[in-house]
Amino acid sequence: MKNVLLLIPTETYRAQAFIDASRHLEISLTIASQDKLPMAHRMGNKAVIVSLEDPETAVKQIEFAARTSHFDAIVSIDDNGLKTAALASQRLGLKHISSATTDLSQNKISMRTRLAAANINQPKYQTFHDEENLKTKLSSIGKFPVVLKPATLSGSLGVIRANTYEEVRSGIPIVRSIQSAHGCDSKHPILIEEYIDGREYAVEAIVIDSNLHVLSIFDKPQPLAGPFFAETIYVTPTSLPRQLVGKLYRVLDRARTALGIETGPIHAEFRITGANEIYFIELAARSIGGSCSKAVPLAGGTTIEVLILAEALGITVPDLVFENQASGVYMIPVPRKGRLRQIKGIDNARSVKWITGIDMTYTANAEVAPIPYDAKYLGFIFSKAPTARIAVRALEEAHQKLEMDIS
Repeated sequence: MKNVLLLIPTETYRAQAFIDASRHLEISLTIASQDKLPMAHRMGNKAVIVSLEDPETAVKQIEFAARTSHFDAIVSIDDNGLKTAALASQRLGLKHISSATTDLSQNKISMRTRLAAANINQPKYQTFHDEENLKTKLSSIGKFPVVLKPATLSGSLGVIRANTYEEVRSGIPIVRSIQSAHGCDSKHPILIEEYIDGREYAVEAIVIDSNLHVLSIFDKPQPLAGPFFAETIYVTPTSLPRQLVGKLYRVLDRARTALGIETGPIHAEFRITGANEIYFIELAARSIGGSCSKAVPLAGGTTIEVLILAEALGITVPDLVFENQASGVYMIPVPRKGRLRQIKGIDNARSVKWITGIDMTYTANAEVAPIPYDAKYLGFIFSKAPTARIAVRALEEAHQKLEMDIS
């Protein structure tokens, strides 16, 4: 039986989805995480501890585990394990993307530089070190607003819009503190980008045999204008016209090729202006985060986790069959910093028509903080409906029924 080593953070929403996928494919899973998993006592040598925060150490631990457990593929479900998976796969002679590619996908400055060389349309940008002349850097971008981003944190973590020079000056220390709080060197350069005024879209895809397969384009109907960029609703099918969809596919294919992604999942973000100009925002060499993979409208028993495991093993990937309905997810953001006592109204939210499920991910009495200070969401609301508009209305109604008790 084929065996996949799955690298997961100790606190994850997705372990069960991959376990279900392994059963669907009739393969075996060995699960590796930084700390002992709650279910480890039932798993024997199928649960191992790996230092994902230190890829070189983690690779040595995986090589040691491979002496007694044969691995046919190594898969990371999030950004933290990507480099470890690439390095360990290379050492063991398994299918993989290169560690250079993971470095590009996890450093926003390196990604911008590589994509600029490939003539991918993206925001104007500059990198900033504290000792450099800030006004000179901003003048090369040419206009406000701009967006400040930590180079090595993912998603919206530490991302701040600044409308004036003074807001840039006050925002830089905030970005620095967020870098430090999340284990990054506070002296790493900050990315300063042109703010693109447009609607934002997410694309979920997978590369199989070096060919790009787009699984879904998600509209983000709630505006993401700043000053912070907490995502909320994803809904598909997209409202984009077919011609623009085709152009978006081609831009994504060029970008992933420039970054060297020849195998595995992709999650990408784009902005499209009122003049239908497509701007590449960022790309991750992994699938969509949290529980959001449930919103990818695959049918026939196939899930994105099934596709990821099958592609990693080089076995026949199931045919892509899509649901004939709209699908959406509401990522419940943390509204303010404090201690989360409880979330009220969950049953009322579940009772809203077209709502298909709610996954709450919080722990009672946990300290919580909103984006851009932390990247965690309180939970996920899911909807299936005849149209995207109906799905969005259902998600918004369900969210309105929730009450966060944070003190």
